[in-house]
Amino acid sequence: MKRLVTICLAAMMMLVAMAQTNDTTALTPTQWQHALAVIAQYEALNSGYGQKTETFEAQAPQGYTLDDLDATYRSQSQWEPVYSRLKAMENDGGTMARVKQLAGPLAQHVERDMTRFLQAQPQQQQVAEVDTAAPMPDTIPVTDVPQEPAQAETKGGLNGHLLLDILLALLALGALGLAWLTRSELNKLRRATRSELETTNENMQQLANDVSQHVKALLQRVGNIEANQRVMRPRQVGTTSHAQTEQPPVRQQRQEQAVTHTYYLSKPDENDCFNRASEQFELGNSLFVLTTTDGVNGTFQVIDNRDVHRFALMMPTENLTRACSGNAIQMSAGMTRIVTDRPGEAVLDNGQWRIIVKAIIHYEA
Repeated sequence: MKRLVTICLAAMMMLVAMAQTNDTTALTPTQWQHALAVIAQYEALNSGYGQKTETFEAQAPQGYTLDDLDATYRSQSQWEPVYSRLKAMENDGGTMARVKQLAGPLAQHVERDMTRFLQAQPQQQQVAEVDTAAPMPDTIPVTDVPQEPAQAETKGGLNGHLLLDILLALLALGALGLAWLTRSELNKLRRATRSELETTNENMQQLANDVSQHVKALLQRVGNIEANQRVMRPRQVGTTSHAQTEQPPVRQQRQEQAVTHTYYLSKPDENDCFNRASEQFELGNSLFVLTTTDGVNGTFQVIDNRDVHRFALMMPTENLTRACSGNAIQMSAGMTRIVTDRPGEAVLDNGQWRIIVKAIIHYEA
């Protein structure tokens, strides 16, 4: 791709150089006289009294002159100043740059007609030579020799236009190649992005299915535990009634255990407060479990659940580091289990549990 861009830039520089060379190339007397006539024709058209250019080109295929135009426009009052000014320059000679300067705001139209004239002139000269060729004398006059440079200049102009067309074609091919390469790269990126999205969707769907299955299992387990507690509660009351009368300290301890509350907490925010606290475990929201005996102070740790661990380890910085500390807990690649080495401490502040001491954790594969 870099090589293609370099070739295009080089071609553009050569085009600029070619344009400058054509502007500075001297015109032959015939070409110069026709160029002055083209300027006069466009000035007549611009003034509103000019006739169609095709009429003069048909009358003089070798190139119409100021005199050809004068035969048609001499009755126009605006024509005489134009004719006199340009007629005085007819024997001066010049280049295309000089022609453009004389044409002024009409230079673009004059240059277009002159380019077409210069390209067609060699063919017209060959036809004229065949039709009007006179018998060649035994000796070549000396006056015929200076015509060779004009023919050489005409051939050089044709070669220059041919080279210009070739360079333009190469530039167009280079642009097409660059567009094709760009389109190929975009298609590759589009396919790669689509593949990544499909993989991500499959993983999310699998995770959702796993979560749904585990939620059902957990709900069934909670229902079984509640049923067992309802069955075992009368037995505990009957067995402890006699002990409560004889041992008051044991009764007070069991009363304190009865007021212990458990809350399931989500990840904390930037103010070290847990966003959500619920008495029920909610897979996808619950990351920490907190126990408190007075409803104000409590201790928390990461919930010992495989699904919770997998969810938390997907983004440890977002889910764990605000509430926990440990050795390199920001890096969780390859880890599947979270172990709480020391529970953290939290206090109820304005209806939210705020972290006082972070928990200490580590990961296991």
